[in-house]
Amino acid sequence: MMMKNWKTLFAFVFFTLSVSAQQAPKPVGVTPNSRQIDWYNQEIIAFFHFGLNTFEEFVNEGDGKTTTALFNPTALDCNQWARTLKAAGIPNGILTAKHADGFCLWPSEYTDYCVKNSSWKGGKGDVVKEFADAFNNNGVRASVYLGPHDRHEHLSPLYNTTDYRDYYAHQLTELMSNYGPMWETWWDGAGADELTTPIYTKWAEIVRRLQPQCVIFGTKNSYRFADVRWNGNETGIAGDPCWSTIDSLSIRDEWKHIKELNEGQLEGNAYIPAESDVSIRPSWFYHAEEDNMVKSTKELWDIYCKSVGRNSVLLLNLPPDRKGLIHPIDSANVVGLRKVINETFKTNLLEGASVTSRNPRGGIYKASNMIDKSSKTYYASKDNVTTDEITFRMKSPKTFDCLMIQEVIELGHRTTEWSVDYSSDGKSWITIPEATNKQSIGHKWILRFSPITAKYVRLRITKGKACPAIHTFGVYKQSSLVN
Repeated sequence: MMMKNWKTLFAFVFFTLSVSAQQAPKPVGVTPNSRQIDWYNQEIIAFFHFGLNTFEEFVNEGDGKTTTALFNPTALDCNQWARTLKAAGIPNGILTAKHADGFCLWPSEYTDYCVKNSSWKGGKGDVVKEFADAFNNNGVRASVYLGPHDRHEHLSPLYNTTDYRDYYAHQLTELMSNYGPMWETWWDGAGADELTTPIYTKWAEIVRRLQPQCVIFGTKNSYRFADVRWNGNETGIAGDPCWSTIDSLSIRDEWKHIKELNEGQLEGNAYIPAESDVSIRPSWFYHAEEDNMVKSTKELWDIYCKSVGRNSVLLLNLPPDRKGLIHPIDSANVVGLRKVINETFKTNLLEGASVTSRNPRGGIYKASNMIDKSSKTYYASKDNVTTDEITFRMKSPKTFDCLMIQEVIELGHRTTEWSVDYSSDGKSWITIPEATNKQSIGHKWILRFSPITAKYVRLRITKGKACPAIHTFGVYKQSSLVN
């Protein structure tokens, strides 16, 4: 009888420990909201700088004095923009509905400085409507940039921030109410120092009420409402490390905090990841003299690896020309980027490898989840450890020059230092120089290096805030298009 009781107790303890081992790791620190997770999964978003500046010579920052009659795209085709994004695998595009000059690409009821007083379509046109309709019809998301700083409005001797707060609120309401779903709105910080947090409070309420799924790109005094932040430059290059968290209350003068914006802050009090913006051309608006200066597919691949591949999202500007079309060179190069991405990451050379870990959690959180192609599984180690060592043994030696790792971002930043080694026999190990003592992982981290041939690959997690939770790990051979 006593033996039976002991067996029952042992079975209960074993069952309890097994269930405990299969419980998901608890989140650590601040974590992303649903909008931010969706934003991260987009990876690349297009920017469309288009307006009066397009029709002026060598102008990228209009003064608000240019006549509205100058705006006259002769063959505007937003369906062509959408088709380009579809071919390039870019799921979202942001239109500069109003840049800093104040000219509006829709017939706003609150200003005459807009398309209703342009030459285009006799003042009857609406670029925002054509843009939103074309993108929705093509299965691409539409978003808007409504520049907070407005030089045209500043020209009035009656200008004051209170009236402008209401003016902007009216225009924001128009855009958020009349054009279907909007997935991101961009609050540029350039020239907007006078716009205080109470002003952004009013504007943020409009966005959250009318478009609850809309991501807010914020700067300066709007950080407390922001889902994503500026990365501190306009080259598309995120920091190394690049944490998704920052101290949102400390960053006011952005030029004094470029490093924090670029790299984030590991112990930041807010989850506001970096969006890395860059133009495919030297300028933000189209100028014909730059047709031979368009970034090549190889250059775009480098930017992709240093933005998306550094826990950021790439915001790539494709400025339409004076006809209202994306130039063929720009289109070809960005579609070429998608080919490089697809070819590079088509085959994880670790697929089929045997995988062992030093501190396995057990249950459904097995180490082989890191190479199973599923977005719903991940590897996690025991709760009481912050370090680990995962070894991949391939069936035969493989040659690779790229690696990619993804953390489970819903659980917060966990790993804070990691390295990758390789070996031919599983005994003598060499650390990849480019993968030595790295810090952040986040949504995705990509590293490139000289070709390596090995049968064994080892991921060493050497520091962390909590037990590792790794979604994906792989080694790859870069596309021949960039070699």
